[in-house]
Amino acid sequence: MTAGKTPWRQSMPDFLQLLDGTLGHKVKLRKEVLGYELYLVDLSDWKLRFSDRTPIILVKEGDLGSMGARELAQSLVEVVRAHSLAERNPIVVAQGPGDELKQQIRALFQSILVLDEADTQAIRESRRPSGEMLDRLAPQLDLSLLAPYETSKPVTGSRFFGREFEVRRILQTPDSNFAIMGIRRIGKTSLMREIERQLREQAQEAESEESLERIMFMDCSAIASPNNFIQEVVRKLRPQELTRLGSKQYPIFFPDFLERMAQRYGGPIMFFLDEFDKVLTWHYEDDSLLNALRASSNQGHSRYIVGGFRDVMRAFSDLDSPLYNFARPIRLKEFSREQAASMILGPLEKLGVAFERRNDVVNRIFDETAGQPNLIQFYCNILVERLDRDGTRTISPESLFDVYGNDDFRAFVLSTFMDNTTHMEKAIVFAVMADLGAEHPFGVQQIDAALERRGVEIPLSDLDLACRNLELAGSFTSRGPMFRFATPVFPRMLSENYDVDYLFRKVLQEGI
Repeated sequence: MTAGKTPWRQSMPDFLQLLDGTLGHKVKLRKEVLGYELYLVDLSDWKLRFSDRTPIILVKEGDLGSMGARELAQSLVEVVRAHSLAERNPIVVAQGPGDELKQQIRALFQSILVLDEADTQAIRESRRPSGEMLDRLAPQLDLSLLAPYETSKPVTGSRFFGREFEVRRILQTPDSNFAIMGIRRIGKTSLMREIERQLREQAQEAESEESLERIMFMDCSAIASPNNFIQEVVRKLRPQELTRLGSKQYPIFFPDFLERMAQRYGGPIMFFLDEFDKVLTWHYEDDSLLNALRASSNQGHSRYIVGGFRDVMRAFSDLDSPLYNFARPIRLKEFSREQAASMILGPLEKLGVAFERRNDVVNRIFDETAGQPNLIQFYCNILVERLDRDGTRTISPESLFDVYGNDDFRAFVLSTFMDNTTHMEKAIVFAVMADLGAEHPFGVQQIDAALERRGVEIPLSDLDLACRNLELAGSFTSRGPMFRFATPVFPRMLSENYDVDYLFRKVLQEGI
């Protein structure tokens, strides 16, 4: 049965028909909940905290007449709580006057939005109906509940920014493996999750249960051994066969298992393997698993999208690695100025935030973060919190000074550096900061001298490699033979909060 002929779609209220047909906000589901009609609608193209399955609860004229506003509001809150809809910014559409209902809902549960008959009529009559709808929703919640910025977990859908080219490249090359490489917190997991989401959406639209079943996402950092890896795959694809799996049998069992699963589900198993560096560490003792993965790919039984940092980069350039020439490399780098501007300005301007000297604001944030998307997200999140706190809707270059005093931002900047660097690389940074400061460029010779003054001698090849790795980690940037700190944020926070000579001595004690 095609979507256009589904009976419930034909009987949708006029406003839902407008969203689904004229405005392209696809209605994906309808069900009855406590006597209300609940729809899931795709509002993801707003690039805010509205998803491709935003709940819309229809309150009919009869409901408005049969219950008082407070009683009706309490009933709607129960719907939201019972079905865990609060974090998805549910929208109540009332087929009648709704001023009193809005007041009662606002008093009971802040995250529910309301459009009444006057709102929906204005949306219908507007020459920019989607914009009018957003204009009527946005003032009902704090900016922080609508802005898409996220600093603590991977993002997908409406909150995914700046990697559209990489998404298209992977989706449009369905027969290739890809290795997504980059520093921690650069967006590898978000990119993988977004591709997984789109593949699942395609399978759902095609009503292909088999295609859904053969998509697997695994966080390899939580897997202890090759045998555990295979157990996890078998558990997800065919748990009945776990009893056949013995620790000494998997080199024979696993390739055969993947072939049978590809036949069972009508196509290659699609693996997303995050934190793949962990898997590569097993190669030095036993490369049977990596050889099995490569063989299954060569035979068309599996496809792999892997994500990692140092070990993945090294493996794909190592002639002796089973993964050499196994996948097409995608190296995630910092955002361009245009990508940064889209992330900074797009969502906030949709929410009615005005920018004074908008180019200066973008340039300032871009320069201080070196285009690192995680830092841009953090910057914007802090600005949104300040706007909510102060009750303003204007950002100027002067607003940005608040960021440096934020404890969470400082901890995030410094922990990102710690996570992305080895002890040797940390020692180089601390020695440079102590001797040369953050203002002037420096070359390998000056770095070597700073280390030697502290009793550390590093071979030139290792020193040069460490400097290049610090570029990859987003700490240094280079022009010719000279390096600088990539962002002014990091060295400033480092010098303001730590004694860098003390930090150098600590990493020296721990071994470099």
